[in-house]
Amino acid sequence: MLALNPFPLPLHLVTGNHDAPEALVGGFGGTRFLGGGTLTSYVVEHPAFTVVVLDSWVSGSPGGRLGSGQVAWLDRALARRPGVPALVCLHHPPVPVGIPFLDAMGLADGPELAAVVAAHPRVVRVLAGHVHRPVTAPFAGSTVAVAPSTYRQSGLVLREGVPGYPDEPPAFFLHVRPGAPAGAAWVTHSVPTTAPGVSR
Repeated sequence: MLALNPFPLPLHLVTGNHDAPEALVGGFGGTRFLGGGTLTSYVVEHPAFTVVVLDSWVSGSPGGRLGSGQVAWLDRALARRPGVPALVCLHHPPVPVGIPFLDAMGLADGPELAAVVAAHPRVVRVLAGHVHRPVTAPFAGSTVAVAPSTYRQSGLVLREGVPGYPDEPPAFFLHVRPGAPAGAAWVTHSVPTTAPGVSR
């Protein structure tokens, strides 16, 4: 945690399928990295937007599930600030990404999540990871943005088989609201973290 403390921007952790939620809470519970609480599902209300973090981790499985209780909790959390843009964050993408190997380990209850997102039109992004490559798709009146990996990317293999890891640069997504006037659209940039031709 000491390495993260100097980070100048808000940083909110999301449980991944290789994580242990209890270890995440043990290391970061009560800090700003878990919204000041001791749960892996939490809400952070920034002045200009709300961040809702969900936990799609399933013990012993690479796939994810939210469960009815967490989906209902999300609905209540989004209802608290209906006029404020919201970012909903989870590890597993709630839609197929077109790579069969990865789609087999997606979010089991994506339709249930979609129903809640559709009921809250101020959800400007549903942010996910898991597949180790940048993907965007429409989702329940919003946009799913699946972030690239800051480590290595999965191959774009649109057929059966293990995608492997091509030589593509690590990267992250930057979500911005240019000018931030009322009603301004959010945009998403993919930002590589190494220069072209630089090995990792």
